[in-house]
Amino acid sequence: MGFSTEQIRNVVLVGHRGCGKTTLVEGLLYATGKADRLGRVDNGTATADFEPEEVARQISITPALCYAEHRGVKVNMVDTPGYSEFFADVPYAMAVADTALVVVDATSGVEIHTIKVYQTAREMRLPIVAIVNKMAKEHASLDAAVESMKKMLPGCEAVPVQVPIGTGSDFRGVVDLVQNKAFLGTEKDLSASEIPAEMAETVAAAREKLIDAVAAADEALIEKYLEEGELSAAELAGGLAKAVAEGTIVPVLCCDAYETRAMAPILEFVKGICPAPHVRGAWKGTKPGGDAEETRDCSDSAPFSAFVFKTLSDPYVGRISLIRVVSGKATSDLQVHNTSKNARERLAGLSLMQGKQASSVPELSAGDLGAVTKLENTSTGDTLADSRQQIVYPRPKTPAAMHSAAMTAASRADEDKLSMALARITEEDAGLSYERHPETNELVVSGMGALHLDILAERLANKFDVKVNLSDPLIPYRETITKSCRVQGRHKKQTGGRGQFGDVWIRMDPQPRGVEENEFVNEVKGGAVPTNFIPAVEKGIFDGLKKGILAGAPVVGVKVTLDDGSSHPVDSSEQAFRMAGAIAVRNALEQAGCILLEPIMEVAVTAAEGVMGDIMSDFSGRRGQIQGSEPLGAGLQVIKALVPLAEMARYAADLRSLTQGAASYTMEFSHYQEVPAHMAEQVIAARKAREEAES
Repeated sequence: MGFSTEQIRNVVLVGHRGCGKTTLVEGLLYATGKADRLGRVDNGTATADFEPEEVARQISITPALCYAEHRGVKVNMVDTPGYSEFFADVPYAMAVADTALVVVDATSGVEIHTIKVYQTAREMRLPIVAIVNKMAKEHASLDAAVESMKKMLPGCEAVPVQVPIGTGSDFRGVVDLVQNKAFLGTEKDLSASEIPAEMAETVAAAREKLIDAVAAADEALIEKYLEEGELSAAELAGGLAKAVAEGTIVPVLCCDAYETRAMAPILEFVKGICPAPHVRGAWKGTKPGGDAEETRDCSDSAPFSAFVFKTLSDPYVGRISLIRVVSGKATSDLQVHNTSKNARERLAGLSLMQGKQASSVPELSAGDLGAVTKLENTSTGDTLADSRQQIVYPRPKTPAAMHSAAMTAASRADEDKLSMALARITEEDAGLSYERHPETNELVVSGMGALHLDILAERLANKFDVKVNLSDPLIPYRETITKSCRVQGRHKKQTGGRGQFGDVWIRMDPQPRGVEENEFVNEVKGGAVPTNFIPAVEKGIFDGLKKGILAGAPVVGVKVTLDDGSSHPVDSSEQAFRMAGAIAVRNALEQAGCILLEPIMEVAVTAAEGVMGDIMSDFSGRRGQIQGSEPLGAGLQVIKALVPLAEMARYAADLRSLTQGAASYTMEFSHYQEVPAHMAEQVIAARKAREEAES
């Protein structure tokens, strides 16, 4: 059956790895009959973990789209990875959701990645609902989890809307404070019943706190509450829905997805409290090629538009694009326009997705999530729209790549297929990129961490039968000079006919500290170097600066002044003077006191206060310079340091080991700095050895 916009709820499940997001999706599918058996992550049968790498490692690597049906409502669920290495796809998943379900482990509470996804949801103005999972584990505590949310999530007004019936192995169900009913048993024998007598006082106190919080967020409700001292279930639900949509309250639910306990109350909460797509308001975009604002209401009657939030590559079907229909209706064979790339497309193979399983549908209503196959020019982040009323939706902000590796094909046959395979995979994963480095000529792939790139290599082998090797990339060193000199560059060659002659004198001076650009100045007087040959000399000089004499790295931060020279009326030519300029540079570098420079990165690590000392000590061992730290609140600190890129090759894995995964970092280029003499000798020796091996 088809679902109208009002009957749709779009939720994205986010949280730290291991909190049970995928298991929760599986429990909800099983509870609603969308899965006839309960899949498990640990035995490779979970619906939302279908990639071979996910099954093998028992972790989520890529967002997966599933859906459940509950009492006339379709709940679209986007399950996201909990590892920071795969975070780049998460903002795209959040962009198409109307509520973020932040899943928290009942024994661990809020963990580092929980903070990251919570803050991202806040920045994207996404309503947030917390679900405390794994209540059947030993030492599980809803109260402790709620306290950790209040303490560690900035501005989080966490308020329980359920009370657990039993904890640990005695966890049997929940009391829903909105409906004021108890739900006991697993989803196959679940029943609503009266609240256990021994819990009456606990439930009354918890419900009073909930009513206080909801009433405080609405002036009309607080007046009624102060006058009458009570709110009806309908008033409480309406006020809670308004507070969730406005982000003033984070309601907290609890469950044990592995045991499928309290699944139905979650679905009932999503149905009754979480906003439908049209409630979130109009989507904002721009006209193609400009900044003029355009908006689209989430309505079937509005002009068609859709946003592509994920691209999958299937060896049999080809490209599968997961979309949110923002406005209008998506119908099979509809002709649309890719406004991001100015290309025509056709909506063939319209379907709903249950993990990797697709089921064809004739149409999707405004606000619904689904899939389209075989779009020729469309990738993640693109907008599809009516060609007569075009709009482009903004792409969500994603983090910059933090880890790079040099990639080489294992064989000549693999090399022939590598470019196509890389292009396909980077279409799927917003966190991956690649380029042929102009200085080192290496194929450099970049991602969010070493694990990210290891899995990239596995996916190339599994999906495209392309085997590759990964290694640390060569560092893009630079060279510069420390003193001034004046030298001659002379190119003279006689071959029997017309010869070649070019003669120049140059001064080479270091630029002021911090200036890395190279500068050419012409001070020739009296025509010593004919005017028509000056550009050729300049080209030769810049040719010579492309490769220094120490490690073959580009030379930066020099000023070269051409002040004299001579020419021959017959043998002089542009080529001869270009050669003379390059020779002059080589001669100058021999005398100008060359030094090696290395890139210095600005690194910011977010971690708990308790591991600050370990992180700072580790930076010192990497030749880092601590720049300071800033408190984030909730017991977290941001530690900033300047660290040589050469020392950051395996930092993602090292930081995880150092902090047991309870830290994250960002890294961006800062400046170039002189390499210590003893290390410069090692770099120069390694370069010579590499050149000898290649010759």
